[in-house]
Amino acid sequence: ANDSMYVTNYIDDTVSVISTATNSVIATVTVGDRPQGIAFDSVNNRMYVTNYSDNTVSVISTATNSVIATVSVGEYPYGIAFDSENNRMYVTNYSDNTVSVISTATNGVIATISVGESPISIAFDSANNRMYVTNTTDDTVSVIDTATNSVIDTISVGDTPRGIAFDPVNNRMYVTNYVDDTVSVIGTLTDTDTDT
Repeated sequence: ANDSMYVTNYIDDTVSVISTATNSVIATVTVGDRPQGIAFDSVNNRMYVTNYSDNTVSVISTATNSVIATVSVGEYPYGIAFDSENNRMYVTNYSDNTVSVISTATNGVIATISVGESPISIAFDSANNRMYVTNTTDDTVSVIDTATNSVIDTISVGDTPRGIAFDPVNNRMYVTNYVDDTVSVIGTLTDTDTDT
């Protein structure tokens, strides 16, 4: 976004905008209470920020570096990922065990999806149009079909899965398991835990 990096500041309730040319802060945007996750809407050039303590998502215009909308979601929103195919943001709600689906066209919640216990991180499989959600309490990953906004699979992984990232070259999700010091490798074509 305009050759800038956007960083959430959890204690300050702000987002720092850093110029990648000069490595200096060029703007500070006030958002909601305890900003956590952040994702870029590459279609509309906006940043979406989950505000953990006030159950909202702040929408920042990267043209003006100002908040242009605030969206109410579930309890304790944490992770966020952009579905570039359908122009939607998917937000994990840690205490609700749900994922809120936000239309980036209207900035309204269009669906709420039940997932596993204490969902934290989320990643988009752009090859198969699916969202993968780490559920930290029940040691699973929920697979959401973005066409139907429904959970189509639940995959067992290691102890307390937290981070997740997609490898589009090899069609794999990599999941960090916080308690047992492992990484689970999920083959997204088969949705199986293929390696640890």
